[in-house]
Amino acid sequence: MTTLLSDKTREHVQAVRERAGIWIRHDHTFIRFEGRDVASWLQTQTSNDVVALQSGCGHAGTLLDRKGRLQAHFTLHRWEDEYWMLIEKQQAPRLLEQLDAHLFLEDVHVEDAGDSLEQVVVQGPKTLPFLASPLDTDEGTASIYLPRQRHGCHPLELLGCQVLAFNISVSGEDGYVLVAQAGEAQALVSAILERGRGVGLTEVGEEAREVLRIEAGIPRFGLDMDTTNRMPETTLERDGVSYDKGCYLGQEVVAKLRAYSSVKFALCGLILPPALQAYPQLNAPVIVDGQTVGTVKSGAYSPTLRSWICLAYLDREHRAPGSALAFAIGPEGAAFQAEVAVLPFYAAPTREERAAALYEQALAHFESDEHDEDTAAIEWLKEAVLLHPGYEDAYEALGVILHRHHRVDEAIHYMKILEELNPDCVMAHTNLSVFYVSKGMIEEAEEEKAKAAVAQMRLARDSHRAEAMAAEERERIRREARERMEMFREVLEIDPDDPLATFGMGMAHIQVDEYESALPYLRRATQVQKDYSVAFLNLGKCLEFLKRIDEAAVAYRSGIEAAGRKGDLVPLREMERRLKSLGVTQTN
Repeated sequence: MTTLLSDKTREHVQAVRERAGIWIRHDHTFIRFEGRDVASWLQTQTSNDVVALQSGCGHAGTLLDRKGRLQAHFTLHRWEDEYWMLIEKQQAPRLLEQLDAHLFLEDVHVEDAGDSLEQVVVQGPKTLPFLASPLDTDEGTASIYLPRQRHGCHPLELLGCQVLAFNISVSGEDGYVLVAQAGEAQALVSAILERGRGVGLTEVGEEAREVLRIEAGIPRFGLDMDTTNRMPETTLERDGVSYDKGCYLGQEVVAKLRAYSSVKFALCGLILPPALQAYPQLNAPVIVDGQTVGTVKSGAYSPTLRSWICLAYLDREHRAPGSALAFAIGPEGAAFQAEVAVLPFYAAPTREERAAALYEQALAHFESDEHDEDTAAIEWLKEAVLLHPGYEDAYEALGVILHRHHRVDEAIHYMKILEELNPDCVMAHTNLSVFYVSKGMIEEAEEEKAKAAVAQMRLARDSHRAEAMAAEERERIRREARERMEMFREVLEIDPDDPLATFGMGMAHIQVDEYESALPYLRRATQVQKDYSVAFLNLGKCLEFLKRIDEAAVAYRSGIEAAGRKGDLVPLREMERRLKSLGVTQTN
């Protein structure tokens, strides 16, 4: 029976969700690929687009067999002419064996680092500002070596230790995996903990790491999936597959499942009541009306959701998100009530979302600080531009507030960054003019004032040009939509139930602003193809435009159920978001 969490585990989970946590990862290894043919060779072996990777970038990937069954999953990263793979140690032998079996005359060298490298994990919303602190110089530039793109990589020196930094989340939070030489991981952890005690950095225990993983909906090989699972049954398909690349082992099966059907069983989440006395065990069958409809996988009590949660494979008829599921564990097993959820259970705000929240927080605080005595708004805005380096409004606000606090040189520094980001930013030049005046730099102030005037005229010209181009584009879209209507009409005369032509006709009517005329076609598309989730989405959007909110909500709920059965996560998420914006819940 799964038990409640210790206070220590709860504290560790909370630390990662609110601040940052750190630990050494012993169960992963590092594999290096070199050679003239390595990119083209890996392209034919793995499920994602290796050839498209630029230096410093990476992606999730999988290795499949000919039947599309999962053999291994990993992250793959490119640095210059080398490719680096991070993978669980238990999966590495099978992966290396299969790759070696398909290596013939190619110029490829493969090396498993084994125990020669160690991995340190740092996770949580404060990870980036914390790790950037010892890296930044007075100019605030050294933290660019912390990769910002998901799965990005970059070598750097951190607190005296040479590491490879990978932007990887293993907890659902922002975070990094730092790869160091053997024997250096513990010293690095100690140095980071010592520096981070004031900001609540915590060393995270194993039980808490498992809870974080399950909350983030990350399946684990050997527990939640194995070599009997077709890859689309798991959640790995979301970012571990390219449908635009060429052939690879298992590609035909994966492509057919996507194009023509959905897998019978797919990995979902179950949210159970918080006051359970018993709990479904790993691999327990999910029984509904005497029939096995799924299998329970990893589970834990979630302090973030304040409920018991577990991963589970469910069949098509029982995995609609938000639906209630009454089930038993085995023929004579305990009965449970659960809500079906799309994984992950928990998803952290993006860096851009966190930056926007910090910006709003800083502005509100600044407005209430009548005497400019509190510097909290400055620190929040500095964190905002670190999280979102292109955030022009945050740079502008930061410069203004620094100037109000008589920190003019800093204000000029950040305003010049804004000027570099957007040379036509009128406020960057205007503020720089004001800041230079306060330092007595009259010539520089006049130059920035002139730049502001030029930028203002250029923006006015570009705005007029953009309006003209937009009008031309709208006319082109309407013209092409009319042409497509004629094509779809010919198809429908032959087959009135052709789902693509029916949906296409509806979308063409929308593009010429004929929303009422679009409705019957979109409705028909959802009737002739019950799992046409994109048709449900656009039907709801059309009804929203016509202010028929209750009907739009019905369309979205039906579409969410259809998308959940098929596994169409992108339209599913969009319909969930729109349903929420309508002020109704999925089960209303």
